[in-house]
This record gives sequence, structure tokens and C-alpha cells, in this order.
Amino acid sequence: MKALLNAIIFSAIIASTAYSQEKSHVISHDGETIVTNPSKGSNSYKRWVAFPEKTANIRSIILNLKFQCPDSMRCADWDYLDYIKARPKNDSTVYEIARMLTPYGGFFQKDWGFEWRVDITDFSLILRDDVEIDYIHTGYEDNKTRGWKVTVDFEITYGTPVANPIAVHTIYDGQYKYGYKDDPIENYLVPITIKAHAETNFSKVKIHQTGHGMDANGCGEFCSKYRDIVFNGAVVDHKNLWMECGDNPLFPQAGTWIFDRANWCPGYLLQPDEVLLNTPPGKPFTVDINMEPYDTEKPSANEQISTYVIEYAKPNAKNDVTLVDIIQPSTRQAHHRKNPFGGLPVIRVKNNGANPLQKMTITYFLEGDKPKKHQWTGHIDFGDEALIALPTEVFSKKETAQFHVMLDRPNGKKDAFSSDNTLESVYERPDILPETLIVYYKTNNKPHQNTYAIQNSFGDVFFEKDSTNMKPRTVYQDTIKLKPGNYNFRFNDTAGDGLEFWFKAKDGRGEVKLLDSLGRAIKQFKSDFGSHINYNFAVRNDMVYRTDHTALVAVFPARTNGPITLDYFCNTPETVKVLIVDQENESKVLEEHSYQNFSKGTLSYDLSYLPKNRYYIKVYVKEKEIYKNRIRLKE
Repeated sequence: MKALLNAIIFSAIIASTAYSQEKSHVISHDGETIVTNPSKGSNSYKRWVAFPEKTANIRSIILNLKFQCPDSMRCADWDYLDYIKARPKNDSTVYEIARMLTPYGGFFQKDWGFEWRVDITDFSLILRDDVEIDYIHTGYEDNKTRGWKVTVDFEITYGTPVANPIAVHTIYDGQYKYGYKDDPIENYLVPITIKAHAETNFSKVKIHQTGHGMDANGCGEFCSKYRDIVFNGAVVDHKNLWMECGDNPLFPQAGTWIFDRANWCPGYLLQPDEVLLNTPPGKPFTVDINMEPYDTEKPSANEQISTYVIEYAKPNAKNDVTLVDIIQPSTRQAHHRKNPFGGLPVIRVKNNGANPLQKMTITYFLEGDKPKKHQWTGHIDFGDEALIALPTEVFSKKETAQFHVMLDRPNGKKDAFSSDNTLESVYERPDILPETLIVYYKTNNKPHQNTYAIQNSFGDVFFEKDSTNMKPRTVYQDTIKLKPGNYNFRFNDTAGDGLEFWFKAKDGRGEVKLLDSLGRAIKQFKSDFGSHINYNFAVRNDMVYRTDHTALVAVFPARTNGPITLDYFCNTPETVKVLIVDQENESKVLEEHSYQNFSKGTLSYDLSYLPKNRYYIKVYVKEKEIYKNRIRLKE
């Protein structure tokens, strides 16, 4: 009873704090259908919206971007480069405030949707009063049958700024040729000198940069190059412009989504690079970007760069910490690979006080539980963020529950702005598994790429297996006995291409699933998972586990001369219908097959009689579409 009372009191404190944190939303594009303009390669969607007045104190601005399939057409196919730009009224300057790399949406179903977010508070000086927001969608694909349904939502939190912005300077903005021996990129990325305002205490370099184009070396999209940020002649930041895409939370996708790229991945809202500069007030300072020297015989690479310098007055507080995000537990799609979850919670915090953050109190709990306190110590400099794992596991028998976190007493002092010290997330209970389980693993043609392990929340390994002595196209089954607790099953693929990837048909197809002692599936995993499977589960002797009644479907290969196989597995026999339809006209059914009381098996089809084109294969259970994939008939 006392624990419940404590939780109720603490919930009331959080609710009071959250209420005092005034917010508003400005939506520039509300579920708008976005398509290409093939004649120009770019399509502009300009909308005027009203932001807060210049006198309003803005604490933060988060841009929330949502993609869905349009109501009257299917999701678009290609990984195009999109921009979100802002132009204040009576101002000719246009600012790129965000950049989106669209996903490969070829086999997304009609109910698909995904949300991303990025902090754009640095543009709060120009996001005032009437502003023209332009969503620019590039590309050349057909605009009659495919596109995106897009929502752009500016989430504004009011309150004392971390530091008052003074000026926003555009340093570089454009598409810069890269790899040209007679015209190097440094001819354009020249040093820029700015005279700081008298009130300036520090500045921030903010960069949107992605590599594109395709020369003989894969540059600029598929090659790794470094970039230096130079401040007053000294390198203050060195970065390898490369991103691993096999761990993308938006997976699988229809195209080459697993291929690592130059600072971006398909289906990704770019998170800008930011570097703080110690700029003396009233004096000139110089900022420069230097790319790794590079040239080639037939260049075609380009670096798409937008760079800004934002001048700020001194921080408004000495001790000010912000709870940025709850990573685990969370239902946010960006954290999909790490959840559902039972174990040690993970949060992201940011030090917004001038003093380095060296200690604070963190209170956290699941609704109905007694609040837990953690006295954190460490070191986080001003403007930096850090991930913190909390020391006590969380678990609830409820399928869902609210998870609460509150930060307090940064450096043992009162927080100057406490309204952003609390957050809550939705906890989803992890699957309950039996004490005895079987790891079923069927290798593909590259078993040396795979390892797997089971460990608890504290990192104690209870089972692990490497690829030594594993043979291609072979089934391995390992029986594991676990005590009650919270666990993680991790399956790694060093090539980042999962146990199946359409572009690498010669690698074959493998599969992995967890079975109970009777051989029934309790968890099945898709083979097209990229770099890893990350599955959290709990073993409880006071709860009953459930078998997995979700059908797992896989079609292989995706590119064929005609023959394809469809693997189907489900614990529950059902009436299963398989359709093969035209990609451009899905109502045109080319083949239809029905299987009564069907639970598992491999089905074979020969499509060699069809014209060399792209087709969809769809699977229905109880008249509901549960699977859709694209098949390409090649010459």
C-alpha cells in the first residue's frame, strides 16, 4: 500500500511538472500526398504557417516527420533525397532545417507508417511569425501510381532558452562536385570569416551532409571519406562520413537498404553534425570544411552540404539537465530494434548548464511500482548528450504500463529549468518464454558470418555459439535451460545482410527461430534482418508462455528466371491463399492458389511463362493480407 501511495504521489509530481511545460504544434503539411516531378527531378510543396512571435521564449523545437502510403496509390520505390526548408516572411534567405532520405517502399503494405524526429532548436531565431515551409521531394519515378503521405509537425516547447540565439549564418549551401582533379571541392569549401556579435559567448557549427553519385570507386554514395571542421586554422572535429545501414530500425525494405552509405541510409531523417566553438565576443573568427583529398579519372560524385554557424549568448543557467529520450522501454519506432523490453532501462540526457554535469538524482518506476532512486555520477560537458543505463531491472505482468523518469538536483543544485526533467514512455512486456527452449538455426551459404548468444540484463552470458565448424545449408538445434529472469537473444551477421538478401541470391537463405521443448515455434524471425536480431524476453515460473501463432512467410529468390519457392510456417493450420499479381495493376491476378488446413511447407511456382517484368506475390490468411513481396523476372 505504501509503495502504491509513493507511486501515486510521484505520478502527481510528474503530471504537475508536465503540465507546466507549455507546448504547441505547428503543422505545415498534414498528411499531404507527395510525388515526384519527373520532368524536373524535383517537386516543391510550399506552405505558409504561423510560428510563435519573436517575443516568445522557446526552449526547444522538435521536427516530427511521418511517412505513410498514400490513400489512392502505393508507397514510392526509391531512396530519394528530400529537403525541408524554411523562409521567413520578407526575407529572401532560405534555410535547410532538415533532410530526409526516403525509404525503399516497394513492398510496404497499405497500413504502413513510420515516424522520425530531429531537434531543430538552433533555427528558433528564424522560425518566428509567418514562415514558408517547403517540403522538396526529388526523383524521377512515376508520379501517377506511387508517392508518400507526409506529415511535418513542429513540436514547440516554451520556456527559457538554453542560451539566447543571436544570429544564424549560412556558410555553405549546395551540391559540391567531388573527385575532380582540375576542380577540387576545396575550391568551393573556402574558409569563411565572421565577426562575432558583442554579446556572443559561443557558436555552433551545424552541418547537413550526405554523399551522392556513383563513380568507378562508388563515390560519393558508396565510399567512405573523412571530413575536418577547421576553426581559426585548427581542426576541431574529424569525422568519417560513413553510416552502417544494416541496423536501420526501418527494416526490411525493398531495395538495397543494407548497403552502407556516405553519412545516410534509406529511410532516415538526417541527424545533423554539431560542433561547439569558443568564439570571442566582438572578434572575427574563421570556419572551414576540408574534405579528404580525392580525385578519379571519371568523376561523378557530389557532396550535398548545408552548413550554418549559430551565434549564442552565454548559457542561461549553470546547472540545467534535460531528459532527452527514453530508449528502453519505449514504443517509439526509432527504438524498435531494442524493444519490447524488460531489464535495465536506458535514457538519454543532455547537459544544458554551463557547468559540467557531474552528478544528479534519477528517479524511475513503472506505474504501480515503488519509485527507485539512482545517484548518478559522471562527467558531461555543456551541450553534450550521454546514454545512461539505470541499475535496477523493470518488469510488469501487465502487457503495457507507463514508465516514468525524472531528473533532479544536477550537481547537487536546483535545476534552472525543471520542466524538461521528466518523461514517460510506454512499456510493453517482453514475451514470456519457457525455462527450456531450443534455438533452431538453419544456415545459408555463408555460415561463417553468423554468431548468436543469450545473456541476462547484467551481461552474464548463458549460451553462445560461433561459426566454427558450421556447414552451409545445415540445421542446428541447441537446447538451453534458463532460470527465471530477463534475457536477450542476439544473432549477429558480420556482413550486415542477414540470412537472406534479395541482391545476394547466391548466398542462399537461412532462418532462425526459438522453439519450446515440444518443437512448437514460440518466436520466429524474418531472415532479411540486416546486421542483427535483438530479441528481449523473460523467463517466469509464475506466468504461462504462449506459442507464436503469427505466420512466417518467405519467398526466394526475389530475382529469378521463373522458379520461386514460398516457405510457410505457422503453429495454427489455416486456409492460406497465395496471389501473384501485376506490380502496376494489383487488381490483375495472374495466379491464385488456395491451401486448406495448411500450417507449414514449401510451395513451388514457375513464372517463366510471364513477360520479363516485376510482380507482387501476396499471401492471405482469413482473407487478410499478411505478406507482400516483389518478384523480378530477369532475362
